Amino acid sequence: MIPRWKIVRESQRVREQLKAFLMRPVYWQQQRNFDRDRDARIEVRQGADVVGKNVVVLLVYQPNGLAASLFHTLRHLQSEGFSTLVVLNSSVNASEFEMLKAHCALVMKRPNFGYDFGGYRDAILHLTAQPYELNSITCINDSIWFPVFKDCDHLARMLDTPGELVGYSFAKSHPKRQNAHVQSYFFMFKGAAFLKSPEFRDYWSKMKVSNSRYMTIRSSEMKMTRYFESRNFKIGWLFSADDMKAHYESCADEEVTAAVSYLNTIGHHSAALFKDIPAGDVTAIRQTLIEGLDSGKLSRNVVGSEPGMLFQGIGFAAMKKSKSYNYQMQRKITVDRDISVQFEPAVKSEVVAMARDFTPEDTQAAS
Repeated sequence: MIPRWKIVRESQRVREQLKAFLMRPVYWQQQRNFDRDRDARIEVRQGADVVGKNVVVLLVYQPNGLAASLFHTLRHLQSEGFSTLVVLNSSVNASEFEMLKAHCALVMKRPNFGYDFGGYRDAILHLTAQPYELNSITCINDSIWFPVFKDCDHLARMLDTPGELVGYSFAKSHPKRQNAHVQSYFFMFKGAAFLKSPEFRDYWSKMKVSNSRYMTIRSSEMKMTRYFESRNFKIGWLFSADDMKAHYESCADEEVTAAVSYLNTIGHHSAALFKDIPAGDVTAIRQTLIEGLDSGKLSRNVVGSEPGMLFQGIGFAAMKKSKSYNYQMQRKITVDRDISVQFEPAVKSEVVAMARDFTPEDTQAAS
């Protein structure tokens, strides 16, 4: 019983992989061409703020106009004592550009090349080439709303978390697989000496970037953690599957059943783990949830998990804007159950609008 949307998603993934393999020489030549003319392709303007010790590189791709929630994010970063370098991967009109400058230290305009890591790379190479005294560089892309709540101390908590590389969330699909990595939508580099180290400089200057989403994930997101860990730098994070497990070990029974209901709603294969457990046997359901997270049979992707647990249970403050079916269902449930009532107004308005416009695809088993 495979949902139709999942078949479509997996077929698209296979096509992306094949294209990435065949086009690899072309992608690397495109990067050489881009790097050769980088100075002419990139424009950096001063904003109203100054560059301080803690800088956020905020990657923005909003070709249909800047969202109100973007300025909520910028105001939050300022209130937490962070300077912002906004990287524009899409064009904006003159008035939007001036609005951005009023809320940040620097604005970088560049071609939309290399997905998020292409923008991160250009921003970090620019920052480290200047005589700034930096203590941290945080990378965030606008594939998420952050923070969804009115009040949030997560940036301060990341500064306090041990490690030179600290992710907002940490992904490890299976306890025994060597694919663990901080997720690229939100991570922080810390330490003045580390930011000046040859390892840090070499990572960004020698990075391979391309306009292949598959190559970007494989060559950049998934390898970044291993690169720095293998050079004896410490990796930290705020949220992981351990937080999900700890929540389900002690939460109310209705939250346990909500988790299983969510897995069924999004058509996740792990829902089959519960099919033979009586609906009223919450103890057995809870134990299966915990064991599934331990073994990797259940999804360990924190950002894509059941919204009640995510936002109300563990206090996660980022939400994906992805149009993938599971994230659209996550938003719909968030709105339908009034979980979004806690959200900052600009964020809530956009989440509600996306949920209202979503019509669930046919989830019946494909023949």
